[in-house]
Order: sequence, then C-alpha cells, then structure tokens
Amino acid sequence: MAKIFKPGKPDKRRAKPRTPPQKIETLSIERLADDGRGIAYHGGKVVFVANALPGERINVRLLRQQKRFDEALAVEILDASPSRRPVACAHAGDCGGCQLQHLELAAQRSYKRDRLQAVIDAQRANVEVTLLAGEAVGYRHRARLSYRAGHLGFRAAASHHLVDVEACPVLESVLEPAVMAARPLLLSTLKNLKTAELHFACDDDGRVGLALTLPQEVDTDWCEALKVALQPLELHSVSSNQTRWSGGFPALRYGGELGVSFVPGDFTQANRPLNTEMIEQAITWLAPHAGEQIVDYFCGLGNFSFALAQSGAHVLGLDMGDAMLERASARADALGLSIEFARTDLFDSENIVLRGAAKVLLDPPRAGAKALCEALAASKELQSLVYVSCDPASLARDLSILSEGGFHIRQAVAVDMFPHTHHLESMVWLSRPSAG
Repeated sequence: MAKIFKPGKPDKRRAKPRTPPQKIETLSIERLADDGRGIAYHGGKVVFVANALPGERINVRLLRQQKRFDEALAVEILDASPSRRPVACAHAGDCGGCQLQHLELAAQRSYKRDRLQAVIDAQRANVEVTLLAGEAVGYRHRARLSYRAGHLGFRAAASHHLVDVEACPVLESVLEPAVMAARPLLLSTLKNLKTAELHFACDDDGRVGLALTLPQEVDTDWCEALKVALQPLELHSVSSNQTRWSGGFPALRYGGELGVSFVPGDFTQANRPLNTEMIEQAITWLAPHAGEQIVDYFCGLGNFSFALAQSGAHVLGLDMGDAMLERASARADALGLSIEFARTDLFDSENIVLRGAAKVLLDPPRAGAKALCEALAASKELQSLVYVSCDPASLARDLSILSEGGFHIRQAVAVDMFPHTHHLESMVWLSRPSAG
C-alpha cells in the first residue's frame, strides 16, 4: 500500500486543537504533503506548513497543535527554493482555491506525477506514469461561489470565511467576466438574505448559466425580475428545500458532438480540454467494438458513456443521481446510441450489477469504490478496466483490491486537471494477463 501523507481528520470526541502562543519557529521543509503544504519536523512531531516548498528554510508561526501533528503558516522565507515563483493572483494567500501558485508549473506537475508514481510503485507494477496537461490559466468552465453577510466569493483557506474576489485567472475567458459583471447586481439582490450558494457554468457555445440556492422559499416574481436583470447571463434555476423555480432555458452543452447536456450545479469535469483528452485515452485503452457489453460505473451525465457507445458497443451506465441520469438518457436517445442508464447504489455490494461485461470503466468520487472493486475483482468475465480517480488514497486501496483479484496495471496517467492546486486526477488501465 502506498504511503499517502496527509493529516487525519480530527476526532470529534477529542479535545479541540490547542491554539499555541504567537511564537516564531525556524523550520526546514522536507517535502510536500498531499494537500500541497510543506512537511517539516519540530519537537518530535510533523508540522504542516502552508506556503512552503521542499528545501526551504522558513520562519513559521504555529497556528494549531494536534496530538499527532501541528499546523503552521510561513511568515518569512529565509532560504527560498529555486522552484518558488511570484504569485499572479491578487487573492492568493486569502482564497482557498489555488494552493500551489507559489510553485512553478513544471514542479507542480512533477509533484503530481510523483504522487501517482508512488501509488503505482506500491503495487509492484513496472509502469512509468505519464502526464496529461493543458493550459495553466483560463481552464475552469464552472465555479461555485457563496454569499454570506454581504460577501460574495470563494471560501478562504482553512476557514469558512469568504473572500470577495474581483478576478479569478483560472476561470475560462467567457466565464470570468460574466461572473464578475454579475457580482454588483447579485450583492444588491441578495443583501437581505443570510446565505446563498451560486453555481456558474459556461458551455461549448459560450453561454453562461447560473443556478441559485436559497435558504428560504422561492418567490416567483423575485426570480423573474432577477432573470431579466442578469441577462445575457442565464438564470437557470432558483431552489430552496421546499420549492424550485426554473428559468426555462435549454440545457447547456459540453464536449462537442458527443457531449453531455447539463445545467449549472451538475457535476461535470471542470477542465473541458483535458476532459476530452481523458475520454480519448479511455477509448484507446478499452478499444470498444460493436456488439460488446461495457459497463460505465459512476457514469453521471454520460461523460464517457457516449464515446464508448459510438463504436456500436452496448453500454450500461450506472449512478445514483436521478436528474443527471434522466438528462443522460435523453441525450443518448437524441444521439441514437445504445446506452441504458439506471440508478443504483454503487457503495452497497448487494446492488452492484456486473452484467458479465469483459470491459468496464469506473469514475468514482473521492471515497473511491471499495465495494465495487471487490465485486469486480471476483468477476470471472471481466478482463479490462479503466479506473478514473480524484483521490490517491482511495485509488491506492482500490488498486490493491483489484491486484488481489488478478489484475495487472498496464498504464497510468497523471492528469493536471486543476493547475495551481494540489488536486490530482488519475487514470489507470488494468487487465488480466489473459486479456493480453
């Protein structure tokens, strides 16, 4: 099992972390943790240091003390890493969105590739991880902002406070100006509310949509007035726990001719160009052909399903979200593809459907797919699978399960889906020896 180094979640039964006195310590940073913070050692404990890089000697201020580790903030760089670079975003250090802006791009990508390589090496696989990467800015086609007490922006680093943002370089060139132009109107409109959640997204045609979630019952007249005022930005929906208002706009489109239909707030891969490359990689590995059965687990809106079915394969797409599966099914019908979408709990071993498929793809959330991988490992028919992961720790666990079931790792790709963040997307192709 690979050693994934990141702080554990605090046990709610234990005493709260102690806030130390404002004392400055000098530490040497040895490496980066999975969350992008530097790792140092002090007083027999691990110290996680924000805004620190390997090889640096830094003055830090201790922020919190846990039983197993401490947390600190770099306040003065005494000996800087040659990989350190000036940050380009005015909100860096406050906003919690991009943790690695101070690390040069090539080093960011090496860090991510090395993390996946450690996971692969732990399986004793003689496989060298390759890298998929794209643009470093202007890559996000969706954004989630929060409103609270007169503030509209992203969550601050390591806190629930909000950072008012007037620019965000990682948003797509169509999305960023639309979001920023709408801020004054939204701040004025939401001023009498305690909280609100806002999901923005742009699509292939340059349309920008917004889904708004409120803590109180939706007022239709208020929604209609806001819809008109926001144009050309499209207010797709306003929801609360009790009611939902629809703006009547057609669904957005993502991913070209075989792309998905979605609404703001749906899960889509944030980086459209790299998502296209990931789909192409999955097709290369699985090599679908007419008439065969392929199962797409955690299929969502059909991101991989449509490309798999284009070959003439019969695809079964399984997931747990009714609304997204309905959109996926309607889109498959419009494309004339042989795909069946069905709802099932893929975390419950009793509900897992195998269908005797020889090829499968799975794209689980961060928790991974332990129960599913146990079922796949036990399947006699399954010969080839592609695992798309967004968490190295759950990937390491699930690869061990699949390896015990006779699967060998054939290839692995680290995907820099989110430049300037610690987040790592991975793709791993496994097969049984009999599959060639």
